[in-house]
Amino acid sequence: MIGRAMGNNVRELRLALLLTQKELAGRMGADVKEVERLEATGDELSIEWVEAVSRALGVPRTAVTDPSADIRSIVARAAPAAVKKMRTCPIAARFAIQAMVAKLGGLKLALSLSEEDLARTVQNLVTYVESGELDTDEQRLNRLSLSLQIIVLTVLQSRGVVPGPGFQDAMEKARKGAMSLLQEFSEFAPYDAAAET
Repeated sequence: MIGRAMGNNVRELRLALLLTQKELAGRMGADVKEVERLEATGDELSIEWVEAVSRALGVPRTAVTDPSADIRSIVARAAPAAVKKMRTCPIAARFAIQAMVAKLGGLKLALSLSEEDLARTVQNLVTYVESGELDTDEQRLNRLSLSLQIIVLTVLQSRGVVPGPGFQDAMEKARKGAMSLLQEFSEFAPYDAAAET
């Protein structure tokens, strides 16, 4: 039997489902280094990470955190076909967020964002955008656009950036560029930035 990390069952679930760390990272919209960290940590996972692992593996959230979970029976009930492929590219989302922060708050601020902060914001964005089961591409794109703006504003405000004159126009230009990037690397109908003007 594989030894369990105190606080989570990520490694055990991943191995029982015959996934590599890279495959799990892809399903979660995270970097392989994040999966390595989650598996190696003795700490409890944040709710965002529990949700991401649960969704990626198609298992209940309690299976990720319960030290007495019966991994074998959980895996037997997990339906890999039920794991939905993400349509929002998490890597594009990461760079879109960082690019918007750089445009609106400066490159130094964008580069100061920790990998953990970026990973958490991407997880939140992807979860929000992917949450609608029967949504049209237009509805998902609207959620994506709205969540990008909220995330970037939150980051800027948390770092003490005070919007000056022309901020709204700069935000709009940055958002359109970020949406074009996300559209190019995600699976949505073509995004037409010109249609918004």
